[in-house]
Amino acid sequence: MNIITVTNLVDFGRKTPKGRQTLINSLKAPKINNPDDGGGDYWISALSCLARVFFDNSHNLIGDKIDKLIDKIEEARAKISKDMFQRNINILQEFEDFDFNTLKPQGKLTAFKKPKDKSIVAIKRLPLFVKPHHVYSFEENGIKKIGAIWFVAKLNGFRPEELAMVTDLLYRYLDINYSDEFEVSIEYCIAVDVNTPSHISYARIENRDIKSALLSTVDEMKKLM
Repeated sequence: MNIITVTNLVDFGRKTPKGRQTLINSLKAPKINNPDDGGGDYWISALSCLARVFFDNSHNLIGDKIDKLIDKIEEARAKISKDMFQRNINILQEFEDFDFNTLKPQGKLTAFKKPKDKSIVAIKRLPLFVKPHHVYSFEENGIKKIGAIWFVAKLNGFRPEELAMVTDLLYRYLDINYSDEFEVSIEYCIAVDVNTPSHISYARIENRDIKSALLSTVDEMKKLM
């Protein structure tokens, strides 16, 4: 079984029964898997910029990146390239006035490296790929906590239950890899759909404000294997 990405999970949920089986067959076929973080290189300009702004509080980077992408549009010859740069610009423009402090706790954040050997979360023996943009520790009321942010992109965005699925997967990643040393923060375990834009914390799932489609999607995938 190849590594299953967020894109695979979302695509599976949207397909017809025949399309679902085709997707499962492709995941079972031997190949070198090239996992992505919910969007891959197509969205890298926007995602990498937003990730940096989140941690560095360097809001001016957004305008700088937009200017660079405008230059790339003018230089590009292929329409597909021009469309890609423009879609990244559209995302960045949505975040020019966004308050990134709403996505993270106050005080000092200590960034963690994200080794590849921690990127696979196995649920019912399915290898799911998790690649948050930032994992960080912080202290709250004398308690050492771990949080994470994952910016994800998909053309036309994610449905709420799909984005909740990404948050659910992110929480399991933190729980498996860091809960021995830290308390996993449900408030600051957050997935951000940059195309909408919208975000969902694990607290909303735990409080049953929104339902995650993760386990039901895994169950349906397992039935077709």
